Amino acid sequence: MINNRSYIKASLMVFAVMLILVSSVKSFAQAGQFSFQGNIGLVFPYDQLKGSEYVRYDSAGYVFIDSSLFGRNFAAQPGIMLSGSAKVNFDNYEITKAVFSFSFSGFNSFQSKRSGTTLVRFVNNTYQPRPIEYDYSFSNVGLGIGLEVAPTSFTKLISPYFGANFNFNFFTADLTRRSGFSDSISANLNSFRMGVDFNAGIEFRINESIGIVAGAKYDLGNLLLSETVRDGYIEWGSKDANLNDEEGRYVSNLYYPVGEGYNYFQSDKKKMNWGSFYLGVTFRPFYEKPSQKKPKTNTKTLLYGFI
Repeated sequence: MINNRSYIKASLMVFAVMLILVSSVKSFAQAGQFSFQGNIGLVFPYDQLKGSEYVRYDSAGYVFIDSSLFGRNFAAQPGIMLSGSAKVNFDNYEITKAVFSFSFSGFNSFQSKRSGTTLVRFVNNTYQPRPIEYDYSFSNVGLGIGLEVAPTSFTKLISPYFGANFNFNFFTADLTRRSGFSDSISANLNSFRMGVDFNAGIEFRINESIGIVAGAKYDLGNLLLSETVRDGYIEWGSKDANLNDEEGRYVSNLYYPVGEGYNYFQSDKKKMNWGSFYLGVTFRPFYEKPSQKKPKTNTKTLLYGFI
């Protein structure tokens, strides 16, 4: 279990490591050329990261937050993925490479807001119906370090590749409730996790400097540092609650009519895994063709020839 202070220390350590690695790209490039790749694609949640819905409608038609949200799943839906990477060659044929990557996975990108009527409890303990609108998003920012192998890259034509990365993942969940122009409140959850991804694709070279890529990636997002804050709060107005992806319980007021009290809720163990399909472009801005060295003229041989 880690507290907020440990989370901040871990984040600073990750940032420092990435700065060192990025600054070392130039020295690595002395042993081989390097390239950049940018991708855009679709991302699909799996396991307990995925959820069918984050709201529920009761028998009377009133809408509330479903109690499975954050307890049994994270209600993530398909969305958009953006990523970029710098690749440093280990050999002159571009077969093996070190990869430093950045990615953003914005789940729920295509999910519309949920609206309806809910109940509001007043100070005299009476409940009155009021219009309500809910919005929810789940996202991840990942920083990765890994290796890639492209066995036919030396052909400079069509090159399949595959690799794996160790990732530092920064997850964020945002749930917003709006019942009027001036009445809006949200619950925000943030957690740092470590995981790995497996990446495979194929590159089609347009010329020596540019290529088109298509590929797929599968992420295991919370292999390390998954946790629950025992009896921690996930409530309206919270700015930095924990994702609670381990077994345990938490205290919340999200699932009741507006103005209702708190209760304990069970948190299940949850895997945060997802897959991505993408298209992209590879740039080799410093590509140099192999130099064509001219044979040296032997002066002594020419002199003997004239003699």
